[in-house]
Amino acid sequence: MRKGILSRLHGYRYEHTLGCERAARLLAERFGGDVEKAGFAAILHDITKHLSPQEQLNLCAKYGIIPCNVEKSEPKMLHGKTAAAIARVEYGAPEDVCEAIACHTTGKHGMTLLDKILYLADYIEETRDFPGVEKARELARLSLDRALLYCYDQTLTELIARGKLIHSDTIGAYNDMIYHGIRWRE
Repeated sequence: MRKGILSRLHGYRYEHTLGCERAARLLAERFGGDVEKAGFAAILHDITKHLSPQEQLNLCAKYGIIPCNVEKSEPKMLHGKTAAAIARVEYGAPEDVCEAIACHTTGKHGMTLLDKILYLADYIEETRDFPGVEKARELARLSLDRALLYCYDQTLTELIARGKLIHSDTIGAYNDMIYHGIRWRE
């Protein structure tokens, strides 16, 4: 099954997916998650990322996914939800794996351990190279929640600086962590 999934990915997306799988397995080991589920979710997380905005919207219609206004404006954001639908229907992925895939781009309020592992693995995997990724990797060695909050902080700062729309799930994820007393700054 893994070989079949990977055969659908090419170039950078293939390398990124393998890096994400390695990071997810490592994070699951480190923080007491299910290593196999983390790896499975990572392999499937970007299975629809290469699709055009119209193809993303077509998959939404096919699988009954109702995009919010932010997702309609930024259809590439839908790849988490469409990948989750493909994971469920074509690969028989369990619901917790599908949920982690669905929120790996935006986060959400009340994330599970698997949700957090996949989100963070996608952010810090070894092929990623952008300002702040090393700090995220450093925090991920110490605390899943602190690293995750740092990622949200960086993402929100970047989106605001670029004048981009912010998904309500990302705000919910950030607020949930702050409410529960998580801090990434020393």
